[in-house]
Amino acid sequence: MSVRKLVQCFAVVVSLAVSAASAHAQNAQVRQGFWFSGGLGVGSMGCQDCGSRLNGLSGGLSLGGTLSPRFLLGVGTTGWVKQDQGATLTVGTLDARLRFYPSTTGGFFLTGGLGLGTVTGSVAGVGSNTETGFGAVLGLGYDMRIAKNASITPYWNSFAMSNDYIDANVGQIGLAITLH
Repeated sequence: MSVRKLVQCFAVVVSLAVSAASAHAQNAQVRQGFWFSGGLGVGSMGCQDCGSRLNGLSGGLSLGGTLSPRFLLGVGTTGWVKQDQGATLTVGTLDARLRFYPSTTGGFFLTGGLGLGTVTGSVAGVGSNTETGFGAVLGLGYDMRIAKNASITPYWNSFAMSNDYIDANVGQIGLAITLH
């Protein structure tokens, strides 16, 4: 599937999500106990020595516990992948994650995390190489309630990894399902 078609599908899903959220606006923002969020989207990867950015499939998972109606703490992972002519390039993070909701009654949040980052390159029939280093993620999103404890969540994240030999950064936009 081309990136253009993926973006078009994403736009349709976001439109449907906004409609569903409007129809269920009476569902209060309840954040308590265990939470989980998983989503897919598109991302653009760049690096210090890259000539241009590469577009690919991107996504993430996060889960944890609720500290208060404004703060959620947990772990998360983000990932990006590009396959071309038998070669695969991936970038990802595994991190401790914090979500902050400025309003206890609103759905807007900021997120950030620090942890481990990887870049892996592989060629079919030849082998692969993985570099590991420091990983970080910063982002924002909006929980649009579709039920008391479920939301459709459009999000934007920026994540990166770096070590002494390589660096990579990804901007991603996606749509997640979040359970509170």
